[in-house]
Amino acid sequence: MTRRPIRFAVLLAAMMAAWQPSTALANPEDTQYWALGFARGKLDDDIYLTVDTSYRVRDPEFGADQQTLRVSIEKSLEDDLRIGGGAALFQTGSISEYRLHQQFRYAAAGLDVRTRLEQRWFEGADRVEVRIRQRIQYAREVAPRVEVSASAEWFGIVQSRQNNGRRGTEQIRNIIGVSYEVSDKLSIGPGYMLQITPREGGPDAISHVPQLTLNWRF
Repeated sequence: MTRRPIRFAVLLAAMMAAWQPSTALANPEDTQYWALGFARGKLDDDIYLTVDTSYRVRDPEFGADQQTLRVSIEKSLEDDLRIGGGAALFQTGSISEYRLHQQFRYAAAGLDVRTRLEQRWFEGADRVEVRIRQRIQYAREVAPRVEVSASAEWFGIVQSRQNNGRRGTEQIRNIIGVSYEVSDKLSIGPGYMLQITPREGGPDAISHVPQLTLNWRF
């Protein structure tokens, strides 16, 4: 009988010892606010153009605000398959980044699966960074003019911008959102993104990102 309180005390001490480091190494978290705009339309029967831009407000402790502009062109291979590419400019504070990308998409019945390969040029980097992005997204209309969507995207570095940089998982993004169709050409809606960024030798960084997205079709 006397051993039970001793065992309980030992167990409690072990739990407290395990809890204290986990508290000290709690994931660093920040909150960002993104405004995104998309313009999409057809250049021909089987040629699609997408122009997207964003302004990303970030905590100065985690990085400067960011502005982006990207242009993508896709060609239909079949009804549900597209292949394409494009270019982008990312401005983060005083640092500019230029990107080229190539991508393959399958989209049908609300499901959208995309594989994108990016080449990224940074000022002062040792070389071009090569990154692959794999996204799966599903959208469904839940009421007249109202659509709900969810997506998950994995980012993996194939070649780092630094000669001694690491490769592998760079970040994971999970997004949920609601879109309201204001007119046949315009829709708008809020969303939320949870971004997880693994850090070498430390806990993952977590970003909470409320979003507002505007979509215009032409």
